[in-house]
Amino acid sequence: FLDYICPTNIGIAINDRDGFFEWYDDDTAQHALKANNSEFEGFLDEEYGSWGITPNERKALNANWIHWYGDHLLHSESRAIYESACGTGLTLFTIIQLLYEQYNITGIEAFGNDYIARDVVTANRYYDWAVGHYPELDLRKGRICRGDSTNLTSFVPTNAFDIVMTGSIDVIDDPLHLGVSDGEEHRRWCTSKSKVKQTSMKEEQKEINRWFALWASQMISLVKPGGIVIIESISKPRCEVGDWGGVSKEWWAQAIREYEWDTQLGIDSASLDIIDFDPPTHYNVLQDRYNVKMTKRKLLASALE
Repeated sequence: FLDYICPTNIGIAINDRDGFFEWYDDDTAQHALKANNSEFEGFLDEEYGSWGITPNERKALNANWIHWYGDHLLHSESRAIYESACGTGLTLFTIIQLLYEQYNITGIEAFGNDYIARDVVTANRYYDWAVGHYPELDLRKGRICRGDSTNLTSFVPTNAFDIVMTGSIDVIDDPLHLGVSDGEEHRRWCTSKSKVKQTSMKEEQKEINRWFALWASQMISLVKPGGIVIIESISKPRCEVGDWGGVSKEWWAQAIREYEWDTQLGIDSASLDIIDFDPPTHYNVLQDRYNVKMTKRKLLASALE
């Protein structure tokens, strides 16, 4: 069983500025209160987060790509899953439920981190509670730490987990400090004929690309050879969809080469797989999002000798 020490001080995250995380912290307050009282019945049917959907509704969406998890774990000797930016841990927990319901896979070892301290407390208390209330899952709770997802290798073992996933990569708001966080104002910059504004939007997207690459590089480092990395609910570029800001589907193949994930971190470029997050478009806020899966190559026998 994997074990390591949670950091006592994680510093200030790159995207923790201008009160960005205040909304997240406020959003977790009620969940944190229930965690203190261990009132977890019905937790999966409560709306949580900015999307206005419940964990069980998210679970129904996850069923569309649970085969990524299940098909891999059926052929794995161990079952350790790490969730980067796990929040209160409910996304991973519903995936664990799906693995049991659809694949009869049990004995998952759940690990994770989040930047919001109250979320980490809630996640730990929820998993402690779930171990006893869902005996059929044979759930094993690993470390769930307060940590920065762009600096995981400073305290989490590398090449250690069968699956490393995240339900969402946190955005970096207004990375060039242009003062255009507002959606309407940002759209005007995206459609402006001004060369200065056009150039600024291109440079902003480059910064967002680098931000996503930093997150993904950390996740790739944690997964063991032969394991998979899954990044869910990725937004397309902000000038395309007006969302918080993400990267294009085409960017991932480019990133594997540009950031040397293939030559330095072992990603098999041919393993890249992409599917839409909400194919039926039940939720308008999610209609332009998608998921990515990558596999780290297994070590050759000669490398193990």
